Amino acid sequence: MNKFIFWTMISRFFLVFICFCLLSVSFIANAQEKDTLYLRNGQIMVGKLNSISLGIIQFDDVDLSVQNVKYHKIKTIKAGMSTYRIQTIDESVYYGILKPSKVYGEVIVDDGFVEKPYPIINIFNLVSLEKKFIKKIKGTVALGYSYTKSSDIGRTNIDWNLMFTEQKFRLEFNGSFIYTNNQGEKTRDRESVAVGGYYNINSVLVAGLALNYQRNIELGLASRIQELVGFGRRFLFKSNLQGVLSSGVVINQERSLEGTTSGNLFEIPAQFKLDYFHYAAPNLSFSIIPKFFFGVNQNGRKRFDGETRVNWEVISNLDLGLQFYTNYDNQALEGSNTNFDYGIVFNVGYKFK
Repeated sequence: MNKFIFWTMISRFFLVFICFCLLSVSFIANAQEKDTLYLRNGQIMVGKLNSISLGIIQFDDVDLSVQNVKYHKIKTIKAGMSTYRIQTIDESVYYGILKPSKVYGEVIVDDGFVEKPYPIINIFNLVSLEKKFIKKIKGTVALGYSYTKSSDIGRTNIDWNLMFTEQKFRLEFNGSFIYTNNQGEKTRDRESVAVGGYYNINSVLVAGLALNYQRNIELGLASRIQELVGFGRRFLFKSNLQGVLSSGVVINQERSLEGTTSGNLFEIPAQFKLDYFHYAAPNLSFSIIPKFFFGVNQNGRKRFDGETRVNWEVISNLDLGLQFYTNYDNQALEGSNTNFDYGIVFNVGYKFK
């Protein structure tokens, strides 16, 4: 009898052990399971979901590398390899994963507490909270060059737009340089470098700090250093359209081409940023950024910096870009013959994904 009980206990222990091992293997397999895109045409893409923004789902397919897939081509999504910051057009923010839905064009957002279904087109923005530092850097670096033999003038432009994203914090590093080589005489025509940190207070409000450097010889500006603090509000929540309106306080230190320095100049900025993505081919994106500055201690000085960008992703990681810029200053600095400047820049860029 004792032996029977003993072997029964051993058998049960062994059975529990086997079940535990099977569950462990199943858990590990599930934890390592790839993300999946289920397309409306029946195809399935397996890999890793990187982001959702402006009507585009960026997906790293195991066979096809990084792919940009439009919303309307997706049946549903399964994504659990990373934790995501998920923002919806009803101004809700979740930190969690996406589960597939049986309803066409829908996903289930799971933040560990609740599971809520959303149409995919209502996912306003999704960012993968990567663990590796280099994976958190997204953006584009571009280069352009033009040359006219008749005048022996060459013009070089360098442009970059990089972004580092954490759970509620975003760091942006932007820059633009234009150089001219006129019969051996090199000039730095226009320069702009900006570093900014932005914190998401909630789904619609953002606070930020920025440090900028500018140069524009057309307006007599040898250098301008800007320190900015401000707040912004998102007010467009569309799958292919995003807008932010912001203001705050700016402190400038300027130096003219004649060497005159300004001391501290205070301004009130008003900035609007609009991002739009065109769904149909070709794959185009538009950014419009007008900035107005009103002088506080500068006798009615008013300035305007405007920029419009058009990017066409020809193939994966390769962008063709056009940049239209405008600068106006009603109190142009010494060394300037005009108070208005504009230009068009063409470049070819590499996109980090």
